[in-house]
Amino acid sequence: MLWLAIVLPALPLQLSERAIEQRAPLAIVDGQAQRLFVIHCNEAARAAGIAPGIKLAAAQALARDLLAVERNTERERDALSELALWAYQYSAQVAVQECGLLLEIGGSERLFGGRARLTRALDAGLAELGYRGVLAYAVTPRAAWLLALAREQRLAARHVAEAAQLEPTLAPLPLTLLQWDETTTSTLRALGLATIGDLLALPRAAFAKRFGVARLEDLDRALGRRADPQRFYEPPARFASRIELPADLTETAQLMCPAQRLLAALEGFLRGRNAGVTELVFRAMHNLRRDAPRPPTEIPLALAAPERDAKRLAALLAERIARVQLPEPAVTLALEAGALQPFAAANASLLPQAAELGVDWLRLAETLHARLGSERVFQLQAVDDHRPERAWRAVPLAVDVDGPAARIVPSAPSRPLLLLPTPQPLPVRDEQPLYRDRLTLVTGPERIEGGWWDLASPAAGSPARAVHRDYFVARNGRGQWLWIYRELTAPRGWFLHGLFA
Repeated sequence: MLWLAIVLPALPLQLSERAIEQRAPLAIVDGQAQRLFVIHCNEAARAAGIAPGIKLAAAQALARDLLAVERNTERERDALSELALWAYQYSAQVAVQECGLLLEIGGSERLFGGRARLTRALDAGLAELGYRGVLAYAVTPRAAWLLALAREQRLAARHVAEAAQLEPTLAPLPLTLLQWDETTTSTLRALGLATIGDLLALPRAAFAKRFGVARLEDLDRALGRRADPQRFYEPPARFASRIELPADLTETAQLMCPAQRLLAALEGFLRGRNAGVTELVFRAMHNLRRDAPRPPTEIPLALAAPERDAKRLAALLAERIARVQLPEPAVTLALEAGALQPFAAANASLLPQAAELGVDWLRLAETLHARLGSERVFQLQAVDDHRPERAWRAVPLAVDVDGPAARIVPSAPSRPLLLLPTPQPLPVRDEQPLYRDRLTLVTGPERIEGGWWDLASPAAGSPARAVHRDYFVARNGRGQWLWIYRELTAPRGWFLHGLFA
């Protein structure tokens, strides 16, 4: 087994930085309400003279435009769970730590093209999510975590892929990386012990008697002398995530930055499940402390086929979000995905010019749907009804209705693609129908009788009507092909119902 540790230094700061493009001074504060102090700050704040440990009032005096965000430990735990959800695409064994993750990658490194390519993919994926991670791998989870902590402090620590290399690699590292309690660490320092190697040189029985068996077992787990079982993360069946915005956003275009972070996390979740989605809902939540709180502003996305590519989804969202206006500033952006759908990647063509010659109509329809909405872009769906005018209906794009109905496909060559909204009466001369010229009946008749079942319970918004017709394919002298019918009931007239292309 091979374990990869991902340490996220200054996680509270990263959570705020990933939510908004902030170049001004930013600080994370903690403490009592009237005695807040800085625990993390960005480069702009450091350039203004702000450093961790100073009081918030002093920091605000140094930078008037300082954005101060109070630490939220619950949000940090949620962020780590969401990150584990994303990392599930790289390993089925993911363990959440205090400020990072542990992944067992021994079983998946070959799938991703080797250890180096896998770590590069993880590093690039973290950056896309808005995180800065420090990665290290070793044959035990505890050793991998210690090496990642050492790399975070810019200490020389190489990866360990063999058990025999564990002790010589860990020995030079400072014992503070073990993150034991301050009393134990201070006592060890007073005894002149500074590195993990110094601890390993002590007699085991005396060390356990003086500092406790738990400390000795911790060292044994790092060196692989003792089992170190991990509690693995269990991903949920649905994806739901949110980003707390460090500043109120008034323009929908400003939501694109946090939305892209959420979509990148969604892509990782879907890849881990080998699935896609056809329905997404973004919710821009407003301040609930106002006198008249507003409900969240919903921004739905519908797709014609299951999708999981974050860039493709972001492009559709950009089209959709341009039509939305925020009634009040947004303080949180949430994303909820619909039911998971089986995902099948599109087959690539062997011919390089094939993509240039063809047009991706499915993606074009999705883009138009995102830009114009369901009321202007829809698809046709067949309905079980013999009457041609009732044999189809318009439904929103990518909405599948249970039952035998399916998308409209001409069932026979005698069916025209263009039906008139209302059949048009045709003049008759010498008992022959006319349409700009005398019509010649080419094929027919095809008798259609139906609709009697609607007489008892007519559909809402449309009068019940049974039909009794003989349909023909006709042609006039101008070369036009038409679909006409003769009414079998009084007054037995001729009607034009459709035109062939």
